[in-house]
Amino acid sequence: MAENEAISSARSAMAASTASPRGERPTPRRLHRETLAEQVAETVRGMILTGEIAPETPVTQNEIARMLGVSTMPAREALLRLGAEGFLIASPNRSFTVRRITEQDVRDIYWMHAILAGELTRRACLRGGDALMEELRECEAEFVEAWNRGDAEAMDTANWRFHREINKAAEAPKLWMLLNATLRFIPTRFYVLVPAWSDESKRGHAEIMAAFERHDADAARLAAETHVRAAGELLISSFWRSDAWMAPKRPA
Repeated sequence: MAENEAISSARSAMAASTASPRGERPTPRRLHRETLAEQVAETVRGMILTGEIAPETPVTQNEIARMLGVSTMPAREALLRLGAEGFLIASPNRSFTVRRITEQDVRDIYWMHAILAGELTRRACLRGGDALMEELRECEAEFVEAWNRGDAEAMDTANWRFHREINKAAEAPKLWMLLNATLRFIPTRFYVLVPAWSDESKRGHAEIMAAFERHDADAARLAAETHVRAAGELLISSFWRSDAWMAPKRPA
């Protein structure tokens, strides 16, 4: 996973920066794989973002546990995590309510994502070379081939690889980790369901690659930011039609 690679790179950098002047190794620490609670949180987060669990719906740990076939402990941990992330509102009776996401919320998320993606793309343009361009061309060829077959899953995978290669080439693991944090607020694999996404993907990728070929880092940054914001507008328009996200209610 791209996020795991970013985390590994950040941990390596941290270990190097915290080593003692005498070169002594830091005290070993136990690292844990993704927990069941994290998997539950990811699933429920996706259900909220796609409207499968509607805004203002009350949810309890028992309901989530039954729905996903897990015990109440990971369900409770997942709901607390989603409450801290702003997806749920906690109630005194140990239940939760799905927080309504507004259009401005989504635009704020995409603003953050665009700024981070733009800077990572700028750095990748400065540091990358012919090998990176070859990888990007290969990813885009896979995308077009999948588009011709009508294979939405393969299109999504090729798009993910395209941006992963850029983020990796930027050599900025902390920025990459921050970028991945914004992805929590974007529905997993939602783009394969959005009308006009494939056209925007091809257009955005073409502009980024053209900037890379000219070695124009500022143009690459702008192309990436524009691409992300355009994707955000597609996401907003699609969700407004499905009523998953609505404007906040005004007081009478």
